[in-house]
Amino acid sequence: MVDRWLWYRVILVIFLAFILSACQGWMSDELPVLDVSSAAVNEGDSGNQTLAFTLTLNAPSDKDVSVDFATADAVTGNAATAGADYQPASGTLTIPGGSTSATVVVMIIGDTDAEADEMFVLKLSDPVNATLGAAEAVGTILNDDAPVSRPTVSLSSVSLAEGENGTRPLAFTVTLSASTSEDVSVDFATADPAIGNAATAGSDYQPASGTLTIPGGSTSATVVVRIVGDTEVEADETFLLKLSNPVNATLAASEAIGTILNDDMPSVLPEITTFPAAANEGDSGNQTLVFTLSLSVSASEDVRVDFATEDATATAGSDYQSASDTATIAAGDTSTTVAVTIVGDIDVEVDETFLLKLTNPVNATLAASEVVGTIVNDDILVVTDACVHTGSGNDYPVGPGMTYTSISDVPWGTLGPGDTVRIHYRAAPYKEKVVISTDGTEQNPIRVCGVAGPNGERPILDGDGAVNDPDDSSAYSTWPPMEGLAMIMLWNQDYDLKVHNIIIDGLHIRNAKNTYSYTRMDGSSDSYENGAACIRIQAGDNIVIRNNELENCSNGIFTMSQGYNEAHLTRNLLIEGNYLHGHSQAGSYREHGVYIQALGVVYQYNRFGANAPGSKGVTLKERVAGSVIRYNWFDSGSSRALDLVEVEDAAPWYIEQEYRNWAVANGEAIDPDRLAKVQAAEAAYRDTHVYGNFFRHIGSQTEAGSLVHYGWDNDPALAREGRLHFYHNTVSILEDRSDNWRFRLFDMRQSWDGDFSKEVVEAFNNIIYFSSETAGAEPAYLCMSNDSGTVNLGVNWMTNSWESQEAWSECYPYAAQGEQPTVSGVDNLLDVTGAPRPIAPDSLVSNDTPLVQGTAQSIPPEVNSKHPVTEQYVAHQKHESRNSVSDLGAMELP
Repeated sequence: MVDRWLWYRVILVIFLAFILSACQGWMSDELPVLDVSSAAVNEGDSGNQTLAFTLTLNAPSDKDVSVDFATADAVTGNAATAGADYQPASGTLTIPGGSTSATVVVMIIGDTDAEADEMFVLKLSDPVNATLGAAEAVGTILNDDAPVSRPTVSLSSVSLAEGENGTRPLAFTVTLSASTSEDVSVDFATADPAIGNAATAGSDYQPASGTLTIPGGSTSATVVVRIVGDTEVEADETFLLKLSNPVNATLAASEAIGTILNDDMPSVLPEITTFPAAANEGDSGNQTLVFTLSLSVSASEDVRVDFATEDATATAGSDYQSASDTATIAAGDTSTTVAVTIVGDIDVEVDETFLLKLTNPVNATLAASEVVGTIVNDDILVVTDACVHTGSGNDYPVGPGMTYTSISDVPWGTLGPGDTVRIHYRAAPYKEKVVISTDGTEQNPIRVCGVAGPNGERPILDGDGAVNDPDDSSAYSTWPPMEGLAMIMLWNQDYDLKVHNIIIDGLHIRNAKNTYSYTRMDGSSDSYENGAACIRIQAGDNIVIRNNELENCSNGIFTMSQGYNEAHLTRNLLIEGNYLHGHSQAGSYREHGVYIQALGVVYQYNRFGANAPGSKGVTLKERVAGSVIRYNWFDSGSSRALDLVEVEDAAPWYIEQEYRNWAVANGEAIDPDRLAKVQAAEAAYRDTHVYGNFFRHIGSQTEAGSLVHYGWDNDPALAREGRLHFYHNTVSILEDRSDNWRFRLFDMRQSWDGDFSKEVVEAFNNIIYFSSETAGAEPAYLCMSNDSGTVNLGVNWMTNSWESQEAWSECYPYAAQGEQPTVSGVDNLLDVTGAPRPIAPDSLVSNDTPLVQGTAQSIPPEVNSKHPVTEQYVAHQKHESRNSVSDLGAMELP
């Protein structure tokens, strides 16, 4: 019999082995890891879409695995909103034993809003039979709606009479550019303006602010501001309504003006009278010019009036100091004064004028809104047409029997103020070239003049075989072509210097052209450069070119203006009484009778003859700020008479925005002095005056298809974009259709990208006669312009063929696409149907006909104050006073 204790021991060992085995199995059973992945889905336009998050075990389990989940709005980025963008979800997800994944589905709410992608999160917690790896994932709702074009909000200025008491509603209309399905809201608030005759919140109007809503489907709503009435006699007052913070729209106009109209008037208002005033400018320092403002009768209340100066021919800052303020005549008084400071100088110049403008009178009326102030020149320089020495410097007589037998004997490099070089006539031309590189002063310029021969012959400087003075080696640069660019050159090659105060008169200069040769300083022979000139100004100030004959050069006169610095600009030219003919180069359109790049040029009393046969250049081409072209004669024989186009290299000295762009590009601060000069130059650049000229065009003598080109030729971004004042000119155009199909009076054109030009021509008091050259031939079609620009017509004697439908369709074949000029004022033109020819065929002298004599309109004050018609051209290169401007054209009838 087996011992029972042995069995007990065996059973105990077996039991312990079983327990140990079970514990070892439990201790080695590791739990799987549960992860969740981010997901994304397009939101759709409506209804619900499903976004499925996948939960994954890294290994299967023999037990069910469960985990709690819940959605939440994201706390970073562009968060989605539960209930609006997605339906919140929460619960417990079970992954059956043996499986490794399952999904949690969240419903996405579709819409049509154009918005950024939106995000929310799915969070896991409390896992059973697993541990958590990635416990949070991002759900992204992808926007699938294109951006919606929002309407724009604008409002208009309004006005209302104030009334005598109480308040009155002034309604501003706030307008949408288009209706929208959503409500549009915008904040508004009133404000007193900082300038003008400002109303005061509380006393003149009740301040208002709030939020205005334009319901979906509507396009407007109103903001009402209450105006406070009174019985005070006062100027109209203004306040602002400002908009901000638009919702479901953008702002096109953020503020408008509310004007409170004064409706209180005394029984009789006194009248403010102002008379012109004048003062001598003085030689230096400041003088005072005083205007007196007088009342017709005294007033029981203070009288106030605003005043401001404005340039006419004088320039604020250099000739006078601009002034603006409010003048007050105290109650009981009858006058007060306005003082303007005049800047003295020693410039020999014409009297200059500015305007004093009056506005906004209170308790009075204005007899006149502007008056002229005259700065009287008190500096005298005696220079006669005769070539005599009048300056304070040395006299250098040149010629047979003179101190200097040849031009090269003159010490050109040391000429100074008041020196006179007098070149005497001789039968043989002088074949010597000149460089002027020194300065005169405004009172004592350097003068180079010709002493006439026994029959009035000018001494001739002939470029054919002319010799450069070997002593001029320091005057030229090392660039060889400079020697072949002119017969007379004004140039200081020092980068920071230019030539000042030079007069060239009484000479006959010819044959500086690429078909001729000259002798260089080293003794070799060379041909003149393309573009050589009779007179070339590389850079200079206060230059007078007078009473010369300039013949057969590539350019009769050529001037430069470049943008490097002030020393590379040409300023203040007077070109008068010259005869220019035979210029330009065969087959080339780059050389001209005159080619000017400068700031401030007056052309007067000149005869501009025909250019060289076969050449393509124009008579007068310029890139100028401040052009005055008056009392000249223009013969036929060039590609056009006037070519008034854009500045090029020196644009940052002419146009303010170009200067600002240049300053930014070069890291430069804006120089206030230069900025003032540029602003003055731009004002002059946008305002060109052509008056009192005779233009004669004959079709068989020229290929010209237009008379005046105004605007641009190379860079429309720099175009004139101003006004050409074309008045009291006499124009004769004889053009057969067989020579030219159409002829443009003014040539203004679109830019390369199709933008229409901003140039405007103001044409009035002209005689413009147009006919065929050959008797019985069809005349060309007369066109007012090219495919763009604006022509405002006043009273003119103008051949009316341009008005026919046939002419219009031939001139502007693409008018249906908008490629045509804007022409206004046609009703102002005289009816010349059946009228006799208004001018003599050859002399262009006006015929005494009822449609010419006494029919001119008044010259507008803003033009007449700066450029009145006071003279007339006399053939040839002469002028005389014109006492009346009542007749049309360039001359006064007897």
